[in-house]
Amino acid sequence: MTPLSATLGRPAAASSLLRDLLAGSTALDEVARTRMSVHYETGRVDVPVLCLALPDAVRLPNSVLTPVLPETPLWLDAGVLRANDAHWRVSRWWQPPRPAGLVPPVTGRLMGFGPTPYDDVDPHALVGAGEGLTPSGDDLLAAALVTARATADPRLGGWCDATRDALLSRRTTAVSRALLWHALDGWCVPELADFLTVACSDADLTSAAGRLRGVGHSSGQALLNGAVYVLSTRLSTQPRVHALEGAA
Repeated sequence: MTPLSATLGRPAAASSLLRDLLAGSTALDEVARTRMSVHYETGRVDVPVLCLALPDAVRLPNSVLTPVLPETPLWLDAGVLRANDAHWRVSRWWQPPRPAGLVPPVTGRLMGFGPTPYDDVDPHALVGAGEGLTPSGDDLLAAALVTARATADPRLGGWCDATRDALLSRRTTAVSRALLWHALDGWCVPELADFLTVACSDADLTSAAGRLRGVGHSSGQALLNGAVYVLSTRLSTQPRVHALEGAA
């Protein structure tokens, strides 16, 4: 008799952004792997990359959480994730954070939580700038986009247009490109959403800033820098140092 666990597959918790993708059938191409996650290109515009991640990994907006990572090629089969003899079924859905309706704090509240040595957010200079799975320039830009949308910053439209253009003309990793795509719509990791919520309140910022800095090897500080820049320069028109210098 076939064990019930083999029939049902391993349980998984998926981001709600993946509903349409996971309902279909398609082969997935692995583009990156860490000890905590595996990333696959999907061939779709709305969700360019699917991330299969362990529960303790950084929860990206495009993640499926599972206690075991596949070691072999992965494909979708009528809503089931399959890797040779193993397969996963989504047993629950979770909603990635998308902060909105926040009021920027007074600039002095942010002193010491991130430098703001940028003249502006320049997507053409930032996309692909830096090393790693998600270059620091991309992380900074993603945080700036999410923060601008969360606070209804009037600079958002120009930054979004420039980011879309930059993603067509500049090279970066598939993983980072997908995260920037989601950031254009305001989706982000929980640590960034928590920092923005706390920063725009009267609560102490220390713990939230520490959790954000702890994201990835170097992504956290770049995310923090992007958020602090937007929150602290909304009313400022004074020129500062070029954006790429702060992202290198």
